[in-house]
This record gives sequence, structure tokens and C-alpha cells, in this order.
Amino acid sequence: MHDLLFAKPHPAITVPGPGYPPGMPHVDYVIIRGCEAPEEVRPILQRHDITAGPELHEKKKVEQVLLDALEDFPDALICVVFQDTAWEFKHGVFLASDSGLDEAQVSWSLKEDELAAFEVPDAEKVKVPLSVDADSLLDLFDDTTEDASAEEHLLSLPERFFELPKARQVLAQVAAVLKPKQCQVLVDIAGHYFVATLERKKGVTLAPLYPWVEDGEARKRLRSAVGTPAPESFEPCPKKERARGGSKRDPQRPFTTGSLKARVDSVQDAPVMSRAEYGHRTFVDTPGAFEQLEAALRAPENAGPGFAQVRRALYQVLFKYWPEKTRPLLFSGLDAEQDDAVRGQLYACLSKVEEPAAYHALARGMKVEPPGVIERLSQVIWRQKATVELLVREYLVPAWPEDRALAERVVKMLREEYVEIPPAWVSEAPEELLKVLGSVLAKA
Repeated sequence: MHDLLFAKPHPAITVPGPGYPPGMPHVDYVIIRGCEAPEEVRPILQRHDITAGPELHEKKKVEQVLLDALEDFPDALICVVFQDTAWEFKHGVFLASDSGLDEAQVSWSLKEDELAAFEVPDAEKVKVPLSVDADSLLDLFDDTTEDASAEEHLLSLPERFFELPKARQVLAQVAAVLKPKQCQVLVDIAGHYFVATLERKKGVTLAPLYPWVEDGEARKRLRSAVGTPAPESFEPCPKKERARGGSKRDPQRPFTTGSLKARVDSVQDAPVMSRAEYGHRTFVDTPGAFEQLEAALRAPENAGPGFAQVRRALYQVLFKYWPEKTRPLLFSGLDAEQDDAVRGQLYACLSKVEEPAAYHALARGMKVEPPGVIERLSQVIWRQKATVELLVREYLVPAWPEDRALAERVVKMLREEYVEIPPAWVSEAPEELLKVLGSVLAKA
């Protein structure tokens, strides 16, 4: 390692920051993006949580852990790559070796074997101009990225994409409706940085950025710690324009127009309560809020699998604020709703309703629902003692000789949710079932 190429950390400087009283030192936090160390050193780093992940670490504590590790293993070579929390693109690297602890700032290069500079704005600071309503593209980002946002014909890309293939596909569809001829942004895809060049009606080129420090050996270890980004790739715009599930956004009808994301956000942010008196913590229903949300639940615009997430959010908000008025909607929903996730939400709400109809609905659900709904139902059914008793007495015990799959499903739920049942509930159960229940049975 060449000391001249790795600047020694400066002594700590007391800098008052937001929320810090005068005289109190500002604490720098970092996120560990990669770590490489000899086998014998790894337990020490793991014991102090010095591993790659989203957790925040005090930078000074990371330094101290590395110095302590060097005392125990003076010949070890340890590389820790960290990300600044104030500016995501800023990275640094600690290198611990027999010559001490060195720190360097990481540069980024468009070429792997030499430092090639670039000037591209960070994606989260760019509003991409489109030739269409930007809201119509928001659903492209569902489950593949962190939040994107839209403002008329301007699209704000997310902070990061989780998967490279999805990122290419999404950015190519954005390029298909790009207003300018070309747009370049810096994107984070699965922990690696790329320069994304979007060309209108052509597609997107993703050029990887390589982490760079001058010292060759240090650079090798740095890259080993963070992994290698995928090579440059191109994704053409789709031949056919994407079929949009939503309609054009209408601010007067926020729950039934626009993209899936826009509708869900509107439901979750709906003003359902307001202060009755200024300065007092007394709240009353916002006039017409229940009726508007109920109408959105029944609206044909929110029907079908494409808007199941909207219906799920509607049931959640309606029951949270108007549990009594929402009960009939829950039971009618079980009769009509086809989506597994929405049915799971219905059972979650009913698990807080103390009435026989709810008990019977949940117990019956353990018998008739598909695996995806059963999984959600199993997580909430324990809330009602009456439901569990009904399930054990009228479903589990009779099912043991005739419907072994149902019986095993119920026993599995009791075990995984740590539900104890009184022996009286299974007084007529066969001996074989009692042995299977084992620790589930409460001690007499």
C-alpha cells in the first residue's frame, strides 16, 4: 500500500450541525457497502455488525473496530467500503494493514482500467420530461424500485432499482415517451452505479461505473469488496406502446383515476379526520369521507386484478376509521372478492370484530381458502379466542380422521403462532391427535 495515495484521516473537528448544541461534535454516519477480510478477522467484524447492509454506523466506531482488529491480527489486510449518508454517491474506503489504517475517497470511472471522468446528474435530482402524462408510467415502477413520482409531464425516477433486467425494461419504456431527443441520468441498480442514456423511441444504454482509487492493489480489493457491475447493455423501446391500466389523472376523482400508485397514495393520504376545535385534540369525521371511500370501493374503475391494491387500501382505511359502518362491507367482500391479498386484508379486519359471524367466517376460511390467503389468515386468527375454540372444536377434531390436510393445517397454525388450547376443547379427540398437538395443549 502506498501511503501517499491514501490520505490519513484528519483529526475530529467539532462542527455544530442541525439539532446539535454548541460544543457537541457532529457525528458522521456511514452505510457499509462492502467488506473483505481474512477468515480469522471476519468474526470480529460481524460481532460489531461491520457487514454490508442498510444499517447506519458511526464512522469513528468503524475506524476503532478496524484498529482493534489490527492489534489482534497485525498482518491482516482489511478493506471496508462505506457510503456517505449525506450524499449517496459519495463513497470512501478504509484499508487496514500492517502499516496502519488508511482512508481514501472513492472516485468513479466509465472505464475499468483507467480513470475516465463523466458529468451526469443524479437521477433523483432530475425531472425527466415526457410527451405523455407522467402519472401513467408510475405503475411501471411497482415492486421493482423505490418510489418514483410524477408531476404533470415530469417524471422523477426512484433513488434505486432493485433488479437490472427490470431497470432496463422500465427505462426503455420511459425512453419510448421521452420528450427531448436524449436524456442522461445516474442510476443505482442493485447496489451498482450506471450512466443511463435514454434515447427517444430508441431505448436505453446502461454503462457501468467502476469504483476507482489510484493504488492498483487497493483498487483490486475495493472492487472485490463491492462486487463487479454488469457490463454495458442496451434495451430497445418496446415495439408496442404499453397498455396502461389506469386512466388520466383527475384531481377531482383521486380514488378512481390515474395510475395504481396514485390511487393508493390518495386513499392512504385521504383527509378522513379533522380537528373539531382549534388547539384541542378532538377529531371528527371529515364530511362525506366515508361515502367517497365506499363509492371508490364499489366503483367499476377499481374492479379487476389490476386495482386489487387499491381495494385492499380502501378496506384498510375504512375499517380503521369506521369499523362499525365497515363491517357489512367486509362480509360482502368475502362473497365477491377474488384477489388473495385483498381477501387476506378482509380477514385481518374481521379478526378484530368480536361477533359470531366473524368467528365463523375466519374459522371457515382455514378450510376453504387457498394457501396464499391461509398464510395471512393464520397470522391473525389467534386474536380471537372464540374463533380458535370454534376452529378446534368444529373443524380440527372432526377433520382428523376425514380431512387430514385440514387438520394438519390447523395444527401447523397453532404451533407457529404459539397458541395454547385448553384440554377441554379436545376432550373427545382421538389419542393420535392429542399426541400430535403435544406442547400446544395447555397444562392442566
